[in-house]
Amino acid sequence: MDFDHFHTGIEIQWWLKKWAHDHPDLVDLYVVGESFSGQPIYQLTITNKSTGADTDKPAAFFEGNRHSGETSSAESALWLAHHLITQAGKDEKVDELLAEKAFYIRPVNNPDGHDLYLYTAQTNRSSVRPQDNDGDGKLDEDSGDDLNKDGYLSQMRQHVGAGKGTHVIDERDPAKNVMRSVGAGNGDYLMFSEGVDNDGDGDFNEDGIGGLDLHRNYPYNWHVMPENDATGRNLTQGGAGAYPLSEPETRHVYTWLMSHTNIGVVNSMDTRVPMHLRGPSTCDPKECMYTSDRKLYEHFDKAGAGFTGYRYTGSVYIDYATRNGGDPQPLFGHGPDFGYFQYGSIWYGDELWNGGDFKDYDGDDRFSDWERSRWCAENGRTDCFLPWTTVQHPKLGTVEVGGINPKFWSQNPSADLIGEWAANQARFNLYLSESLPQVRLSQVKVKTLRGGQSDGATHEIAATVTNTGRIPTALEQAKEIKIVAPDTVEVDGARVVGEAPEFYLDGGKAQKVTLRVAKGDVDTVKVTAVSVRGGLSSSTVPLS
Repeated sequence: MDFDHFHTGIEIQWWLKKWAHDHPDLVDLYVVGESFSGQPIYQLTITNKSTGADTDKPAAFFEGNRHSGETSSAESALWLAHHLITQAGKDEKVDELLAEKAFYIRPVNNPDGHDLYLYTAQTNRSSVRPQDNDGDGKLDEDSGDDLNKDGYLSQMRQHVGAGKGTHVIDERDPAKNVMRSVGAGNGDYLMFSEGVDNDGDGDFNEDGIGGLDLHRNYPYNWHVMPENDATGRNLTQGGAGAYPLSEPETRHVYTWLMSHTNIGVVNSMDTRVPMHLRGPSTCDPKECMYTSDRKLYEHFDKAGAGFTGYRYTGSVYIDYATRNGGDPQPLFGHGPDFGYFQYGSIWYGDELWNGGDFKDYDGDDRFSDWERSRWCAENGRTDCFLPWTTVQHPKLGTVEVGGINPKFWSQNPSADLIGEWAANQARFNLYLSESLPQVRLSQVKVKTLRGGQSDGATHEIAATVTNTGRIPTALEQAKEIKIVAPDTVEVDGARVVGEAPEFYLDGGKAQKVTLRVAKGDVDTVKVTAVSVRGGLSSSTVPLS
């Protein structure tokens, strides 16, 4: 397997099936549901089956390619799966992870959009479900047109003469690839998106394929789309869908998570800020998060940037919304908010790739196409921008089509760079996985009680339960919403007298417990520390 090209849907399915076939001791492959168009959505469970069931272990869930064109995230999910599978038996750290933890990896959550992006010139925001984006009562009737047949929908320019246009060729760009807006009546060119006015309404490509956003379709703080707000004056959310979890791709994530609450960390990856991005999406973290939870997230923000070098980290509401200036802005129905406020987990929605923003030549802390083009020219790259080619437009006459590569420079890295970006993101995901809570039972001691105890107890069992992970067995938010039952200690082979102990363990903390038991018909019992998100840890002891 290589990571110097973007894997097609057929390739990905081939690799998933091969891994499951070749490594039945580590890998299970299954279909979690179907996409909007009826394609199977595949997922892997990766764990050492000989050390226990995946549901008895702390688990991580990693998802790629929710948004159609954000294919870099699928590559990072594949890189992580490939690393775990191929390094098993070779890397002690990987062996330890697979022995103690489970990985649920869904490389392509949106196979319809993934295929659309890689197999055609088209792209869209997220789901291919037809949508009336321009409000004319028709669905998907004016998508872009690949006029020069180069496999991309890019920019289109028409030379109209000095003082008659809105744009000029940007003099700051040595490669002369980039156009600069100078206002009506000041330019030589008019600019359009590549295509024709298919519906004859005077606009180009305003109603392309689909338009809903699978990352605005989660149930927490979901808001209706603008066209569905009967008041016409409330806060709405574009792309939200007809109702929470209306889209099968989002619903299949939700149902898996809710039936596998051993999952303590999630990363549902996108492109292309770049950013370690997480909730809250509608409020200031200092006001609406528990302090200990927020500080843990801040630790992961910093750690993530150490692995990836991403320019931005932090919350959607504050850090993401204001990265280019302005005030905080909410996103509704957002995955990271569901992940924290309703699922009580560490949930990131990381954004891979930097859009070609490698050097800020004018020092204004912003990046423009001319800077991207200049960097490419200075580094001998010829694939960042598509050459301007002349075509005959049915309405405009002679035009040129070209500009920044919309798929494999603007939205995703070029193929020769994807391996590095996928790997760095996957290494952060490994760090999240290593940080999962993990209960350890130790110092198990048995004391025989004198006969005639009023409660019928015959023995007292003392033990220590330690959380060796960085993450608590339940975040404070998880406790509030009661998504995670308390940790406890169980005894198999004897009857526990009285109430079993209940507690939660912060990262690195220990709890001493004492149980009174009544001996049954066996002389040896199994004592087990039980944690929903911290897994199981057992010890066998004799009752004399």
